[in-house]
Amino acid sequence: MDVMEKAFSIVSALLERVKNEERENIKKAAKILAESLKHDGILHIIGAGHSAIIGEELAYRAGGLVPVNPIINTDINVYHGALKSTEMEHLEGYAEVILKSMNVQKEDVVLIVSNSGVNQFPVEAAIKAKSLGCPVIAITSIEYSKSLAPRNKYNKHLFEVADVVIDNKVPRGDAALEIPGFDMKVFPVSTIVVAFIAQILVAEAIKILVEEGIEPPVFLSAHLPGAREHNIKVIGKYKSRLKYL
Repeated sequence: MDVMEKAFSIVSALLERVKNEERENIKKAAKILAESLKHDGILHIIGAGHSAIIGEELAYRAGGLVPVNPIINTDINVYHGALKSTEMEHLEGYAEVILKSMNVQKEDVVLIVSNSGVNQFPVEAAIKAKSLGCPVIAITSIEYSKSLAPRNKYNKHLFEVADVVIDNKVPRGDAALEIPGFDMKVFPVSTIVVAFIAQILVAEAIKILVEEGIEPPVFLSAHLPGAREHNIKVIGKYKSRLKYL
């Protein structure tokens, strides 16, 4: 067995499914994001555990949007205790506190990443964000989620409460590679697939703005000529609302 060949085949197949089956949902989400950007909105990204990585993936990236707020400095991610983050996913009220502390406003967009989409945190985040008037985009695995009973007081899955749902096609349990002689799957694929989805979502939104004659607020790589001047200019409008800057 060639592990690299098999792993590459698995990822390629998942990305192919996303391209063929989720194109319209990604475009719907991009339209929502583009409309928010027209009104100086912020893209807030929420995820528990490793799903929080997607916030870092999109924030402060060369060629990426400036108004991106990764909600990562919380007890819900692995950096402040992996075991604790798992427990925090079940804590009622925590998502609401996070949204309030980040000053989420109605012109913003909230992107929630959760493969299983059954715990208290992602579902509460979606419901509370919508109560603030924010559209909610979810990236989740519908197949995985449907295989599990909701573990939240709302008795809902994330895909049931978000405005737009993008199915990442990730298999139940995330790990996707079988090693002969070993009875557990390895090679979790969610971060690879979801990073692709998130970046395409942003690129589609930027395309919409350009087609409408609006200059999108995009970072230039700090290593390129003129980057400092360009980035200072585009950061100015949003810096007060982007705490990580």
